[in-house]
Amino acid sequence: MTKKFLLLLALVVFSCSAAFADRFVNLTPAPANITVGDGDFKIPNGMKISTKGLTTEMQAEVTQFVKDFNAATALNVKVAKKGQMEISRDSKVAEEGYNLEVTPRGIKLAAATPAGLFYGLQTIKKVLPANVMAGKPGAKGTEYVLPEMVVMDEPAYGYRGFMLDVSRHFFTADEIKRMLDVMSYYKLNRFHWHLTDDQGWRLPIENYPKLTTVGATAPDIRITDMHAKKQYMAGKPYGPYSYTKEELKDIVDYAAKRHIEVIPEVDMPGHFVAALVAYPEFSCAPWADRQVWTRAGVSKDVLNVADPKAVEFAGTIIDELAEIFPYPYIHIGGDECPTDAWETSADCRALMEKEGLDNPRLLQSRFIKQMADRAATHGKKLYMWNEVLTSQGADSVMLKDIDASIFAWWPADESVRKATANNLPVVYTPFGPYYINRRQAPDSAPGAGKGEDDVKRTYEVVPFATAVPGSEANHMGIQGTFWTEHVSDPEYMEHLALPRLIAIAEAGWTPQSKKNFADFQKRITADAELLDLGDYKYTKLYMLPPVGTSTGPDVPGIE
Repeated sequence: MTKKFLLLLALVVFSCSAAFADRFVNLTPAPANITVGDGDFKIPNGMKISTKGLTTEMQAEVTQFVKDFNAATALNVKVAKKGQMEISRDSKVAEEGYNLEVTPRGIKLAAATPAGLFYGLQTIKKVLPANVMAGKPGAKGTEYVLPEMVVMDEPAYGYRGFMLDVSRHFFTADEIKRMLDVMSYYKLNRFHWHLTDDQGWRLPIENYPKLTTVGATAPDIRITDMHAKKQYMAGKPYGPYSYTKEELKDIVDYAAKRHIEVIPEVDMPGHFVAALVAYPEFSCAPWADRQVWTRAGVSKDVLNVADPKAVEFAGTIIDELAEIFPYPYIHIGGDECPTDAWETSADCRALMEKEGLDNPRLLQSRFIKQMADRAATHGKKLYMWNEVLTSQGADSVMLKDIDASIFAWWPADESVRKATANNLPVVYTPFGPYYINRRQAPDSAPGAGKGEDDVKRTYEVVPFATAVPGSEANHMGIQGTFWTEHVSDPEYMEHLALPRLIAIAEAGWTPQSKKNFADFQKRITADAELLDLGDYKYTKLYMLPPVGTSTGPDVPGIE
């Protein structure tokens, strides 16, 4: 960093919105600290990039950046001993942070880790013309110019996530990769993959092949036509739809290259109907007539957690997840699990009497402990929805013993307070504004919600606002959650998710004090070009009208 710019940064601490107001810089999420000058650096043809002290992994980030940048710009940038762009390793920078200085003479970028370097390079790509981030060749004559600026940046939270449900409606590997790309544009770093539910099983388990035939096929499916604004039943079987192990591992690899970790979720012991249709012997009523669900809601048909064979079945699923997904956590759901079947099961009543359990909810806690022990044999820990803690009778001591992490959705604030009171890490994903499958306007296509959860409401959420002071160490981060009971195709999924997912990305990265919705509006409006280059569908509500027009923000539309 030059003395001039470090002095400027030390003397004048701009908020992001104030800095951007002086000179518009299209950078989302807004950085922790940015100071913008009057000059520019035009990236020249053949620009040289020098590196200093980088690890092998960091050097690989530079190599990939050069490859992608040249494909988009044809500027023939190359790595050399000396150059106008200097990239160095600085162990004093935060783990995912970076320091960036742009002057009229060149660029300096420093980071401590491959992730931090990746985010710094993403910032450079994001501020340049949109084709660079989109990975598309620029128009002839495009100039690639960076504003003079100093950015000292790091994320507000370590967990910045997006969850996609592929059980209710299936999305292909290529469709998921498109969303991983968007996540990488905006520095999101966790893809929570909801792979199973009552409506379909998408995960191959070697010893239980019927899961991805019988369990992956619904007798019918609800279709939402967002253009005609109507829903109807298809009137034919849906499936079998599932991923191969090769596809799962390919998604993990694709995400890893974008510094996104994949969290697999297999919901158990509730939301388990698809599995029990395939293997009814693991239910509390093997004789019952059941089918893969075609509707939303909560089923009372749950795993027989008193049957050792059923528990081993679930344990085998944990084994397979551990083999496919390399990260140290597995999500087992645990939400919306009625105890009715256990209360009437002779096996479950006998187990409760034998072990002195005074309420059936403790059967779920016992099962969670068994799955945690199984996961621990692979070096993994469990993530779960807040019901495992907040349901009456749940064993909070056991959850502390296994070092579980809680996903707070309903009631989100109360769940955060209970999790942190028990010293449990917690992710904030409140039902409503962070459930980005919900309708954004009353006259939109049919679906979840009343049409109140637009991008402004999402943006204005203050994560952990009611948390107890001093509990910040347990605030893992935030997540945008997308359920697909009412969303049957990738076009509608993207249209609902964008730009609300971008608003959540800003909440995960940008300090709350630096957030400003009016400034965010300018940036998402500018980002229409980036989304259009990727042929993404998105909602234009709250995007600003073209300069020189007098109309207000666009109404919800299909774009």
